[in-house]
Amino acid sequence: METDRSRSLELSLLLHLLEYRGHQVRFEADQRTTEFGIFRAFSTLDALELKNALRTLENTRLIYRRVQYVVGFSEPKLVYSLTPSGHRKALDFRREENGDPVGAGAPGEGNGGDNDRPDGLTLPSSRDGSYADHTGT
Repeated sequence: METDRSRSLELSLLLHLLEYRGHQVRFEADQRTTEFGIFRAFSTLDALELKNALRTLENTRLIYRRVQYVVGFSEPKLVYSLTPSGHRKALDFRREENGDPVGAGAPGEGNGGDNDRPDGLTLPSSRDGSYADHTGT
């Protein structure tokens, strides 16, 4: 039972970091990705339990921490970020919550397609021979 609770907390932390991963202004991170911001967002939980969940995620290499400048602060703060494997796991969990199968996602979300691009665009397939040259000439 306790492992279900800690797993649920870990998944909630991954989703929190997924939600605020892109809220960066130039080189400054969002306050909600700092240790203080995470503790504030999960303020109803025990601080020791939260710290253990963050440590577990870091030890399993789903998140990493670094010191970075944060919007609104003059000195750098401890900031948590998702690793690529943590990002994938958070996306998979979010899809499961929405009722979508884990392998099905929008283009560019790493659903395994040959033509996935990070910007969400898909390239035409050359297998059917429908195009000769995409260089614009």
